[in-house]
This record gives sequence, structure tokens and C-alpha cells, in this order.
Amino acid sequence: MKTLNQTREAIDQIDQRLLALLAERMRAVREVGEIKHRTGDPLRDDGREHRLFAAWTREGERLGLSSYFVGRLLREVLDYSRRGQERVLRPGAKSGARVAYLGEPGTFSELALSKLMGTRTEGASDLRGLAGFGACVDALEAGEVDYAFLPIENTIAGSINEVYELLARRKVHIVDEEEWNVAHCLVALPGARLEDLTVVRSHAVALEQCKRALDALVGCRRETAQSTAAAARSVAEQADPTVAAIASEEAAREHGLIVLSRDVADRADNRTRFLLVALEPEPPSRNQLSRSSVLFTLNHHHGALASALAAFAEQGLNLSKLESRPLGESPWEYLFYLDVDAHVEDEALVAALEGLRPHTNHLRVLGSYPRRCGRGESMAPSVGVAPGAEEHVSHASLSSPDAEEPGERSARSIDVFALPEEAPRAEARASATDAPCALPAEPAPKPKKASPARLVSREAVEGRTVVSVGPLELGGDRFGLIAGPCAVETRAQVQAAARAVHAAGAVMLRGGAYKPRSSPYSFQGLGAEGVRLLAEAGRGVGLPVVTEVLRPEDVETVAAGSDMLQIGARNMQNFALLAEVGRTHRPVLLKRGLSATLEEL
Repeated sequence: MKTLNQTREAIDQIDQRLLALLAERMRAVREVGEIKHRTGDPLRDDGREHRLFAAWTREGERLGLSSYFVGRLLREVLDYSRRGQERVLRPGAKSGARVAYLGEPGTFSELALSKLMGTRTEGASDLRGLAGFGACVDALEAGEVDYAFLPIENTIAGSINEVYELLARRKVHIVDEEEWNVAHCLVALPGARLEDLTVVRSHAVALEQCKRALDALVGCRRETAQSTAAAARSVAEQADPTVAAIASEEAAREHGLIVLSRDVADRADNRTRFLLVALEPEPPSRNQLSRSSVLFTLNHHHGALASALAAFAEQGLNLSKLESRPLGESPWEYLFYLDVDAHVEDEALVAALEGLRPHTNHLRVLGSYPRRCGRGESMAPSVGVAPGAEEHVSHASLSSPDAEEPGERSARSIDVFALPEEAPRAEARASATDAPCALPAEPAPKPKKASPARLVSREAVEGRTVVSVGPLELGGDRFGLIAGPCAVETRAQVQAAARAVHAAGAVMLRGGAYKPRSSPYSFQGLGAEGVRLLAEAGRGVGLPVVTEVLRPEDVETVAAGSDMLQIGARNMQNFALLAEVGRTHRPVLLKRGLSATLEEL
């Protein structure tokens, strides 16, 4: 009879053969990916996956194996295989990428990130734990890392508000996503007992996810930590058996702790969705299932949201998420975050965004990326891009001041989405000989002259453009007068001016808080104090206010106190200032520059 060690050695040999077979399978999978890259076939073959599940189930039952566990194993193998093919379809992926995440080794963020980067790039990635979500994005913008990895929502605790704010305010693009099944454990020093615990610490979100288990610990206090792994480390360092942490089992092993209780979350199915963000977009191949994320603000009128969402329903697109965030500078107005199951270059999404745009004040595509999260993504096959289906390349404008030729596309062209003209679209169909798609059977549409005003021109948008400034609408049938002093000088002066403006029937109050002057000895304005006085005067008479902003570094201050931002004639082509103003979600009064043509304006 074999000894225990002999049997374990036999198992180790079997495991080695399994690993060798898995490596052989992955080599074949990459060959399949190369073939699909040439032919344009979709990355996911639903029919084949269904047949594989049926075959594995039958063979597993014949061999006396559980069909449930055989199915789970196959799902992991197929997911790993699809990700292996993605590397073939994304040859430009960074090898040895530097990625920032919240916390330290052993956090759920680090575990999910290791899973994602282990299949996204060939070489090992440099994973760097930092102290906060903002710190991760700061490191990205400073060039210290290539990506930031951020949790966006959890199936128990819901949305993570700070991350939504970062996506809205920072110059980042979503390039990938990951889902992690969070298994919270209550961990403590060896010898600790549940009944003796007086303190449990963890990240605030983890504590929220485990409320029921914590409520059962009578008299036990809760403390927040920077991350779950930091909580585990602090328990080990404090060496107090009455203190415990909620963390991963991996973090417990890392710091020499034991698991007092497993699966302590309020619900067994506890998943967190993470986003990988970068400074430049990295749209996936058209062969694979994709998701796109969009930010927009609405023209504030009756039925605006219903009309905006109808644009997606009319194109048969599935919205997997809709989230609203309050606009701090505009009380009771909202920034909407939307996930749609489509590639940014899919014809249906291009048409949907075209239908959405007339209802918005601000529209930005955050990125297109592989779809990995959501119901059925890792289990039930779903529909991909059909082989030979008509595809076209869409073009975006406003990506840089130099990209003025029709059809020209920059690396950041998804940042501010503008709709394609027919001429570049037809050119892209004809010239993309290496694209995995078939040419359309119908004749190409007659080219049109590209308009330089792609967001508001009559060629792009039917009817007059209406700009909402709070409850006020400019650009409709009613004439609106904006009036006020050239400069805000004193509180009494601007309040008297506001009363006079209101009595005269004006719809908005203007005044200069920052004053550019020809002479350096002239009054330069009160600056931030002038913005505050102008806003106070406007509120006193019930009028929105507009004031000029001169420098990018003053935009945030001016936007916080005014309803509309003015760009003077001298700054019409100050692109750094224009870009910063465009991120405020404030309407802009843009004055025509000296000697500028209408086309330049």
C-alpha cells in the first residue's frame, strides 16, 4: 500500500502534466487568435462554447466528476483562452506596465489587478500600491505609472462616489475592466477568539459590506483603514488578540494572521467591478465584445433624459449602467455616467450618440474597452460581431487644434466625441484594406463639405442651438439681454448694478472680476473676491451671472461662482484655456477674436 507521501507525489506529477497540457492548449489558442485577426471572425464563438460545455459535461459525468465543477473549470479555461487571444488582437499592449492601485499587497484591488495584467501583457507588471484613489490618478497624470486601477462599484455597497468624481474631473480614459469575487474574512492573531474581540478594522467599503456579521459582535467597535491589507498589517503590528480585521485570506497569510470566520459579507455573491484607466484611449479590436462609457450633461428641460435614452433604444443598444452624479457648481443638475454594450466605432453607437447630442450641454466618451463584467459575461455566451458584417470607422473632432482636415484622427480623438461626416466615413471604408470587414453593397453616400462647427452647425444639427444657463435658455425665439458693470469694484456698486439690470428686464448679470488692462497701473479687478460679490448680487435679484476667465488656473474658481464663463476676444485661440473651460460643464460665452473669420470662430 502506498504511503501518504507517495500518493501526494503521484498527484504532483499529474498536476505537472495538467499544467503542461494547459500551456499547450494556450499555444493553440494564440494560433486561433492570429487566424481570427486575419479573417475578422469574432473573438467569441457562442456555438462552439455551447458544444464544449455539453461535451465536457457528458464526459465528466461518465468519469464520475461533478458537472457543476467541470463547468466551473471550463469557464475559467475559456475566459483565460479569450484573454490570451486578446493579446494577439492588441499587439501594442505595454509589456512590464507600471500600474497604481489602492492599498498594498494582499488587498482585493491587488488580487484583481494581478488577474487582469497577468493576461493583458506578456511580461510581469510593476504593481504599485498607493494611499488613495486620487493618489493613483495623480501618479498617472505625473507619468509615474502607465495605468491606474480603480474600483467603481460593488454588488453590496453600490457605487464608489470618489471614483466617479475622478473620472469626471480628470483627463483619463477607461481602457479595460475586471470583476473580482470578494471573499471577506475576519482575521486576527493566532489564539484570538470571536467572543473576545473589541475592535474590527478595515476599509470603509469593506465594513459596509459586512454589516450583519459586525452587528453580531456585541460591543465591538469598527475602525476604518486605508485598505483591507493595511488593516491586516495593523492588527499584526499592534499584537492585540482583541483586535481583528476584515481582509483577504492572502493578506492574513502575508502578516501571519489566522482566519476566525470566512465569507462574512452580507451576501454570498459579493463582487467588485474595477476599471483600468490611462491617459490615452486604447480601443479594443472590433472582433471582441466591447463596452463603452459616456459622460454627459443635459439641457435642463422637460423630458430631456427620456429623449436622451431613447437615442440608444432606437438603435437596439443595451445600457448596462446609468448613474447620475450631482454637479456641485449647479445645484439640482446632474452629470450622467452611462455604460453601453457596444464598441465606440459600431454604427449603432455612432448613430445613438448623434441622436443624444442635441439633448446635451456636454458629451464625452470615456473610452471603449473589453467587456468582462456583468450578467453572463463569464458564463453564458453572448452575441459578438458577425463575420463580414458591415463596419465603418468613425472620426472625432476637437481632439487638437491642428486636426482640421476631414478624416484626420488623433490618438485622443475619443475624448470629446463629435460625429463623423459622410465623406471621411466613406473614405475609411474604402481605404481600410486591412480591416476585418466587408465593403457595403450599397453605393457610398455623396461626400459633403465638412463643417468646422461640427457640434452646432446646421449641417450637423437641425434647428437652432439652445444653450441652458440654469433655468434660462439662450438661442430660442426670445431675445435675451445680458448687462452689468465692466468691472466689479465694490459690494455696493455691483448690487446697485444688479438691481438696475433686473429692473431693465435683462436675463443675466455680467461683470468683470478679472480685468485685463492695457496699462499695468490700471485696476486689474478683484479676482476671486469679485467673483463672490458678483454671484451674491446675482442671487439677490434672481439672475444668473457671467464673468470672464483669463487663465487656466483660475477656471475652477470662476466656475464655482458663475453660471456661464466668458472667453474674451484676446483668448479665442488660447487652446489651453478653452480645454480647461470645456471640462467645467459650464456654458461658455465665446467672443470672436480680432480679425478672426467666422470659420475660425
